[in-house]
Amino acid sequence: MKRLIGMLVLAVAALLTACGPKETAPVAPEPDEDAIRREKWFGDAAKAPDITWRSSGLGIRILAPGTGTPPLPTDTVRVHYTGRLKDGRVFDDSHARGKPSDFVVNRLIVGWAVAMPALKPGGRAQFFIPPVLGYGNMQAGDIPGNSGLIFEVELIAVNPEPAPRR
Repeated sequence: MKRLIGMLVLAVAALLTACGPKETAPVAPEPDEDAIRREKWFGDAAKAPDITWRSSGLGIRILAPGTGTPPLPTDTVRVHYTGRLKDGRVFDDSHARGKPSDFVVNRLIVGWAVAMPALKPGGRAQFFIPPVLGYGNMQAGDIPGNSGLIFEVELIAVNPEPAPRR
């Protein structure tokens, strides 16, 4: 009789255990398509936690915040900048030319135009511009088609006095 009760207790315990929560193998998360594209265009920089990524694929890393009023789309900005590809190759550099450049914000490539309001005068940032906000699939000078562009930008002034002509 004791043996029968013992077997019955074991059977009930086994049934209760079988009804409990099931352990399952961990499921790999779905690949983050945006992260995959960012890494393709920007290499290891795409994983940096201090870059704010927008749904458009634009990334902004603020290096120095600056002060004052950020530019509007119709404003002229005076900037120093360096443009690079993910491999570090420089394709444009105002420092190398020895003088900053003046641009109207809404006449720049879309990525710059959208990113510029993140800066205030005296501020510096890196803009990570995906091809769709840059030159797309067209080659532009030394920039191959479908390239992500990385710009380090210093906003010197908004609506500055025109630079003297030399």
